[in-house]
Amino acid sequence: MHKHVILCTVVQSSPTITSSEPAEHLRQAVEDRGDTVVGSFVDFGPEIRLRPRSVGWKNILESLYGVDQVVVMSAGDLPGKSMRDLLHLLGILRDHGVGLFVLTEHIDTGNGSSVMLDLITAYRAAQLSQAIRKGQAKALEAGKVIGRPKVPANIRLRIQACLAMGHGIRSTARHFHVSPASVINIRRSMDQINAEAA
Repeated sequence: MHKHVILCTVVQSSPTITSSEPAEHLRQAVEDRGDTVVGSFVDFGPEIRLRPRSVGWKNILESLYGVDQVVVMSAGDLPGKSMRDLLHLLGILRDHGVGLFVLTEHIDTGNGSSVMLDLITAYRAAQLSQAIRKGQAKALEAGKVIGRPKVPANIRLRIQACLAMGHGIRSTARHFHVSPASVINIRRSMDQINAEAA
């Protein structure tokens, strides 16, 4: 069935950069499905606080006459911070007879009720991912180092000697007070060097 679609793209980086790449990708995906784009809308992500995102979405929800579907790139581009916000948006779209298509996750609300669970899962994953990125950025700003600490070179050599003598990964990790994953990485680098030498 041929649908009339509004595209919604979210710019995450800077309001001065008008990146048309996501919008063009969305437009191409919609046209490849045989649908017609009747409108396009650009919103700014949560990092750019020019105005609340809900203001922009109110504008688009007021212009749903003659529209069959709203298309977004990913579940993270949907407005709101909670499941309640998502369900409120879906209720408004349902009341207007408008479907929602999430391109990255291939979720189309017009395909049945089980899709709702997929949409909720994708939305929650996107919200969690955004919260993690925000926390990492805040930690980096505060001067904290993210990730596993590097094993000093002298301890690395001693770990390699223990592994060469046949000691186990966990016992070696306990002995040198490092994580087993660090010992596994050291063993992999040793295996790689041995393979290249052979």
